Amino acid sequence: MNKKILAYFLFFLITGYAKGQWVLNFGTATTVQPKDFIFISGTGTQFTFMKTPASTNFTPFLAHAGMRLGLTKNFDIGYRLCTVPLPWSTVAPTLGSAVDVKLRLTNHTSLWQCAIIAGDGYAYIKILDNNKSAWSPGIAVSATRPINKKTSFTLNGRLLQTTIPTAIGGSESNYVNIIGGSIGMATNLNPVIAIMPEIGIFNLNGKINNVQNNGIGFQAGVVLKTDFKKAASAK
Repeated sequence: MNKKILAYFLFFLITGYAKGQWVLNFGTATTVQPKDFIFISGTGTQFTFMKTPASTNFTPFLAHAGMRLGLTKNFDIGYRLCTVPLPWSTVAPTLGSAVDVKLRLTNHTSLWQCAIIAGDGYAYIKILDNNKSAWSPGIAVSATRPINKKTSFTLNGRLLQTTIPTAIGGSESNYVNIIGGSIGMATNLNPVIAIMPEIGIFNLNGKINNVQNNGIGFQAGVVLKTDFKKAASAK
């Protein structure tokens, strides 16, 4: 079963049609155990430095919340509710949502845990006071290694594309391609709650109203994670 799932996601990785959202992952490569449920919430920030045309865009607060449910030992599913941080100053950041799945590729006893993550994101955004729909396809890989009994660090690589098919010119004239990476930490404050800060950098290129936009961006954020199964067993 796992081999079939792996082949399915490798196909999407090669063809570029698998989907996701955000450069920051806010998680580790380990998957949630079957029938377990976790919740994360926090905030982040983004800077973008556009080269063509030259501009700087700063989004100070990117609210973020999500949940994950374990389906099998190496496979889980997640849902996110977050602010969509598009890099254009003419596009106001608005609330969006995303669904993704994670497949762990390594044995649970391995020192390094590796996973592939794929999903789809949607948002209803404003371009110069006009409401438009935006989609965010992408894919990510993640590798996690423990530092000690309470703390681990995670390396992430992410490739995604945000398109606005309902804008004038459609997706061919309104899109941004993003490739980047991030590093995150996860520290268990107690058996139930963990804190996870993360920082990332990404390169972007795209168009808005058929005008080319290229640049570089930075994201940083922190979330708290709550494990409901551990919380229930602690009572």
